[in-house]
Amino acid sequence: MRIKLMLLFFGLLMIAACSHTAKSPVSVAELIDTEWVLEEIGGSGVADRVQSTLHFQRGDRVVGWGGCNRYFAGLRSDGDIILISPIGSTRRICPPVVMDQEDRFFKALEKARHISMQGPYLIIDSDGIENPLKFIMLKR
Repeated sequence: MRIKLMLLFFGLLMIAACSHTAKSPVSVAELIDTEWVLEEIGGSGVADRVQSTLHFQRGDRVVGWGGCNRYFAGLRSDGDIILISPIGSTRRICPPVVMDQEDRFFKALEKARHISMQGPYLIIDSDGIENPLKFIMLKR
């Protein structure tokens, strides 16, 4: 009986270990002409009905929707390392919860350093931010 419980325990540990998807590096070149929608910022889900997007364009540019304003920025990359220039955007004013999410999103993008895939998710790690930005593909 004791051996069966130990085997069951180790079997469950193996299943749990296999179900966690590891991050795999991705290059920006692979992401050109793809658009992503933000799912998590700072380890928390985004505000309902507020879509922040990220579209990788040719010419080392990213553009998208912050949730309230359209934005654009330059992009430099080397493998899975990325640097996003200061963001330019339109200047609409929206409700505070939307403006807060957009501000946190823009600040995290400007501090972006590493990009990877984790299952279907695009992950962007940023300096000084404990949890990464997490996106799901909107369109290819």
